[in-house]
Amino acid sequence: MKLQITLLLVCGLYPSVLSLNCYQCIPDPSGTCTDRQTACPSQCVSATVAVNVAGQQNEISTKGCASAAECVSGSLNLGIVKTTINTQCCSTDLCNSQKPPALPSKPPNGKQCYYCIDKDCSGTVDCLGDEDQCISATVNAAGVQVKMKGCATRSICNAPTGSMQTAGISGDLSCCSGNLCNGAEGVKISLLFVLVPLLSSFLFL
Repeated sequence: MKLQITLLLVCGLYPSVLSLNCYQCIPDPSGTCTDRQTACPSQCVSATVAVNVAGQQNEISTKGCASAAECVSGSLNLGIVKTTINTQCCSTDLCNSQKPPALPSKPPNGKQCYYCIDKDCSGTVDCLGDEDQCISATVNAAGVQVKMKGCATRSICNAPTGSMQTAGISGDLSCCSGNLCNGAEGVKISLLFVLVPLLSSFLFL
């Protein structure tokens, strides 16, 4: 009888042991949000995304749940659009209360990649800081196909993609490490598609 009671207690407590309380904050179209608590399976996350369009920078901060593979920081340089993401993950209750700062701008590192203006992808862009990869992508957003090329940090290229079905985003992306190596299209899906709706919101405001 005691063994049965012990097993029942363990089974009852097991889900709560695995659950982590985190703050969740998803920005509305104005870029603001309100913290609320949510249960996460592994880690809490807070992230700041900074988008610089033709010299004008905007920042959006989010909070929520993340896996270890999603805890990445880095930058994406598409020529006139430069994006950085600073992600901080933690594994104690409500540990993601603070907003991480936007990553600072960095000087060119000597590497160059192709980038696109409309359908012309023959221009070159100087990679910044630790952007050691060239990217090449074809993105389908709400039925419109857009080509994107530029520079990215390795962490951005290696990050897993989220589910894009709800956002209506799909596409292909590849990364390569050679100078101006992104002349061909690729097939590797990555974190770029998480950033596409955010980039679009700034470009067409």
